[in-house]
Amino acid sequence: MKIYLDTCCYGRPYDDQSQEKILQQSKAILKIRGWCLKNGHTILGSVALEDEIGEITDIGKYNDILSFYRQSVTDTAYYVEAAFNHVEILTQNVKIRTYDKLHLSFAVAAGADYLLTTDEPFEKACAKLSLSVRVVNPLKFILGGII
Repeated sequence: MKIYLDTCCYGRPYDDQSQEKILQQSKAILKIRGWCLKNGHTILGSVALEDEIGEITDIGKYNDILSFYRQSVTDTAYYVEAAFNHVEILTQNVKIRTYDKLHLSFAVAAGADYLLTTDEPFEKACAKLSLSVRVVNPLKFILGGII
């Protein structure tokens, strides 16, 4: 199985854990990461992830997230123009941020089974599209019995 975690997933364990939702999402992300690494499933990285992580201005948080990202990724998704063009066409009538389109393009190009995100608007927008990758919240991934 190939899984692509978007930037918000890498950052979630470093967010304020006093909110139950954030705490549960953080636990889910750590559980999924551990499960993938233990069972030989692929966690995809990309230059889009590295670029977006690079925009974090809090140096401590940046270092933590970058380290977590680098310790998690087991393979790299590469930019494929056809995949990006396909995503651009699919998302013409749906509001999706540029980085999210890039993450989706990388996940599609790499043949990912899942793109995990804690970004609810992104997840909802993708639910309206016909995609080869399932875009889902880490909690739903776990609750869905996938692991």
